[in-house]
Amino acid sequence: MLTKSKSCLLIEDDPEDQEFFMDALHSVSNSAGCYAVGNGEEALFALLKEDYCPDYIFTDLHMPRMDGFEFIKIIKGIEKFRSIPIIVYSSDFSDNQLERVKTLGATAFYSKTRLSALPEILRSYFTECSNHAATLK
Repeated sequence: MLTKSKSCLLIEDDPEDQEFFMDALHSVSNSAGCYAVGNGEEALFALLKEDYCPDYIFTDLHMPRMDGFEFIKIIKGIEKFRSIPIIVYSSDFSDNQLERVKTLGATAFYSKTRLSALPEILRSYFTECSNHAATLK
């Protein structure tokens, strides 16, 4: 039985962080796809104009042109994309930010400051047997 490879949209303005994310993703899944963009505006273009519909969206919070907060607010207002889990992956990890992204509709929030945890985080979303339903608490 063939299973569809999972894919994600990565919204991250730092090229080194993009590369680290991609390396971590490929270390846990040979078949996962990832499309990376530099800010929320580029992400909206990919989703709306290029008709891209990923399994997951990973976003940083602080980026030029359109930050992660604004992106989450907009994307959760579009019916077609409302069910896509949005996972925040940011160095700005605080109770205030956690509450803010939870209110906007993010599914999970992970701190970039724990770089060694990224492969395990991605494994929970991209391995064959994962049916991830993480929620913010």
